[in-house]
Amino acid sequence: MSNPLSQDESGPREPSAEVFARLADVPLESIDKLIETTESAYTDLNKVRGHPYWGDLVLQQSAALRALNEARDGLDGLRAEAIGARNTELGITVTTAVIDGKTHCAERDDEKPSLVDRLLRPEQPGRAGHLYVWDRPYDNDRSGGPYQQIRVVTAAEEELGVLNYTEETEEGELLSWHTYTPRPPDGAPVLRFDAGSPLAFPRDAVLPLPELRAALSEFTRTGLRPESVQWQRARWGD
Repeated sequence: MSNPLSQDESGPREPSAEVFARLADVPLESIDKLIETTESAYTDLNKVRGHPYWGDLVLQQSAALRALNEARDGLDGLRAEAIGARNTELGITVTTAVIDGKTHCAERDDEKPSLVDRLLRPEQPGRAGHLYVWDRPYDNDRSGGPYQQIRVVTAAEEELGVLNYTEETEEGELLSWHTYTPRPPDGAPVLRFDAGSPLAFPRDAVLPLPELRAALSEFTRTGLRPESVQWQRARWGD
């Protein structure tokens, strides 16, 4: 049996990025509306409890909701992969920063410096921020990547901070490094893994903000452990 998706290849080929862009435009809003409408009908069903059809209706509604939610998950996955494929074709990388618990994305190079600056100066002192570079926005831990991330903790008033770089090997092993300086700043503050965490970064991981900014800017370009600063394998406390 022939492939129903095959096309006549004698004509001009459409650019791959345009194909991927259309796949990325799947109508998630439409299926969300279907789910909302199907769920809302349950209240009305309860008004006819005891009717001989009530049990079968509830059963079918539950089956319909499962199918709709599975379809949405599948479309969401298709959309994410299509965005990644399109960006790869176009040579685009997306920088995602989690700042004060909120996610912000930058696709254009001229947007990324301000994202780095916001990451270095969060509104909630001591709260860790995170930076990711991938072929698509990164918005949850359930997706398959990216395999590299940088945690950022700063004391903006003192113009100091620390980076923690983590990557996952092909075997699934997590490797982690802190920034390093052989000459820690005088009076370097205690910076913790996150606000309220008992884990403290070593004092020789603390660097001036301009050095952190340069490293983070490099990461937005390469997605790899920055070479503009020194690193040490992760440890906690002095």
